[in-house]
Amino acid sequence: MELQANNERLERILLGQELLLEEVHDILEREQKRDDILRAVVLSSKGHRVNIIDRIDPERVFHVDSIRDLCVKYRLRFLDAGRFRGDLPPQAIHHLRRLEDRASAPLRGFRIMAPADRFRLCDADADPLLFVPVGPSHYYLVHRWGRDMSPVRAVMAWPFRSPATLGACVFALAFLAAMLAPNIIITTDPDAGWWGGHRLLFLFWSAMVLASFTVFSWFAFHGRFSRDCWNSNTFN
Repeated sequence: MELQANNERLERILLGQELLLEEVHDILEREQKRDDILRAVVLSSKGHRVNIIDRIDPERVFHVDSIRDLCVKYRLRFLDAGRFRGDLPPQAIHHLRRLEDRASAPLRGFRIMAPADRFRLCDADADPLLFVPVGPSHYYLVHRWGRDMSPVRAVMAWPFRSPATLGACVFALAFLAAMLAPNIIITTDPDAGWWGGHRLLFLFWSAMVLASFTVFSWFAFHGRFSRDCWNSNTFN
């Protein structure tokens, strides 16, 4: 009798654990399904819609002008999340769920800031930043991942900000070439000093050559300045 009672007690314990495991599994499955739905909503988001969120962190709210300046500086795009080519990390989904718990309705109108090659652009075969609109011209930064925004990228993207920066870069390269070039390739006069009219002429020639190559390459490859394409859906 005692053995049978122990067996029955052990069986009840095992059955209880099994039911508990099933309940935990169901909870995890529901949470995963909710994450998948939220991820699908973000990655299919198009258009602009203002979201009302309680207890919003003002440090994470940015005006569209600040976003544009950052895009121009690092040569990034700020487009609908529905054009993003990639997946959202679990941390971004976690932040979204916490944010949505404080929203008056499901969040919509997501946008992502990232390099152009991270988007599906209209005529096309770093670090992404996920935003959600919280006003006509204000966006809330939900999550940032990746490492594309660095001082090196800002320096490399500087010539492409505007025609003035590109022209300044071309002239700087021409000036550097003129300053470093030895006299033997500039003049045939063996007695010519390092500085003189010959070096000024070489500076002018270098600037013309570099400017010609730059203009040809810019138009041949449909170049666009960052200030003009930061929110463009097209590749070129």
